[in-house]
Amino acid sequence: MDATATQTLADCSLPAREELMTLCELNGDLITTQFTNDDLSKRIVQGFVFPKVTLALETLSSLATDEDAPSAFLPCDARVPLWKKCWYLFKEHGTCGLLNELTKTNAEAPWLVSAFACYCLAAIRWASSLRGSFYPHIVLPIEEIVSLFSLTCNWEESAIRAFAWHPHTNKCAVAWKDDAIRVFTANSDVVPTLKHRLQRCVACMTWKPLSASDLAVACQTCILIWHIDPSSLSTRPSASCAQILSQSGHGPITSLAWDPKGRILVSASPCDTAMQVWDVARESCVALRRSGGGGVSLLRWSADNTKLFAATPSKMFRVWETRMWSCERWLDLSSRCQAACWSPDSNTLLFCTENEPIIYGLGFKDIGMTTGGARAAVQCADMSKIMLQCHGQDTSAGGVIQDMAWDPTGERLAVLFKPSQKNTQDLIALFSTRLEPVLEVIPSGFVRGEPGQKPELISFQPNFRQGALLTVCWQSGKVSFIPLMFMPSQAINDTSSSTYKNPTQTSTLPTELFSQS
Repeated sequence: MDATATQTLADCSLPAREELMTLCELNGDLITTQFTNDDLSKRIVQGFVFPKVTLALETLSSLATDEDAPSAFLPCDARVPLWKKCWYLFKEHGTCGLLNELTKTNAEAPWLVSAFACYCLAAIRWASSLRGSFYPHIVLPIEEIVSLFSLTCNWEESAIRAFAWHPHTNKCAVAWKDDAIRVFTANSDVVPTLKHRLQRCVACMTWKPLSASDLAVACQTCILIWHIDPSSLSTRPSASCAQILSQSGHGPITSLAWDPKGRILVSASPCDTAMQVWDVARESCVALRRSGGGGVSLLRWSADNTKLFAATPSKMFRVWETRMWSCERWLDLSSRCQAACWSPDSNTLLFCTENEPIIYGLGFKDIGMTTGGARAAVQCADMSKIMLQCHGQDTSAGGVIQDMAWDPTGERLAVLFKPSQKNTQDLIALFSTRLEPVLEVIPSGFVRGEPGQKPELISFQPNFRQGALLTVCWQSGKVSFIPLMFMPSQAINDTSSSTYKNPTQTSTLPTELFSQS
């Protein structure tokens, strides 16, 4: 893959002062204003309709306490059969939880059963410690595993843990710290709240393509497929609206990916070396397993449906071709792959590692039954931390990357940094990108939120028609919509075509593209 010279953050325009916030991009410039200037904000976004994301009162109260649900109930002294207790322990705490309870001196199990459970538990712990010496993340508590591999900066403390735009309509799903999910739709006051007893440690959500109602949620022990009727006025869909997909040993689940046609769903867990490919309608799955890597932590499907990127917790990632499901490996990274995104034409993969402030690019060519990936990646941008003098203020920017988002036009790239020193995490770096004739990653500027706000998640709306819509979730629970208004290069090249439409004109997808099932 050809690429221009490596760019650095020093080539970006200076960020706004700390008391200013970024409103939008207009004519290639980032427009900023005082966060209290509502008049300018209304003029800038006039004509745009966004979902109104609000933090519910019950969510606020749940964030203020760490009390577990079982503590709200009084203990029951009624005699429960041993087999029922074992079944409950297995469902709630898994095999290790069951064996641990059976080994206690006050357990009701016969001494022979307790002794057998003790030996089994010792064997499992020995095997786990042996595997944990190669892959330390496996022995961590569940919440620490999810936090380590989540794309949210501070998953355990953030009010918002996951965010997902619908691919076709103007609505989004937000997962809160209390494991409740709320669905916000533009021009609608109906906000469904999704709750389920298995909806714990939500790490990822994704809407099913070519469907108006299906939302896949990655949970601690399973995948929940919520079927939400868009015409319903109910704000509390029952648990019967959720389809449960689970596989023994496959959890916690940290990444999900629908294929672009919405036919199959792939799930990944850092503690399982196999990706599970689900036929959701039949509730069946096929395991794609390869030795090495210690698990699968991140999935990204290319837009043309021919390639699937799969990162591992080790210094390796794979790219699968989806015709015969063979894969190619890239080894010898400096550390595990932290984030990745495909270009809209599916010929370029951008990725970064956990401990390097570098964006790498990898080119792909369609050459039949292989992925056609280049042997080595090229360095596209250097995100090393720099100090900037901005209006008499010292501001640091850059560092190790937490996540990247590439807009559907392939012309804007947003980079979110891991929190470290003061002011570093306040800024989101924005780049202009070009794919032809060679890949160009051109520093554009920095996006800043309200004073004191820390960005936790970034994403682009898939169906924004006036350029690109950058969405930022903040640590406090606020969600910002920042329109980046520009004329896409493809639209400029197609101006001579009689079928060209002005991108400022809104258009809707035909209803036959959506299925209600």
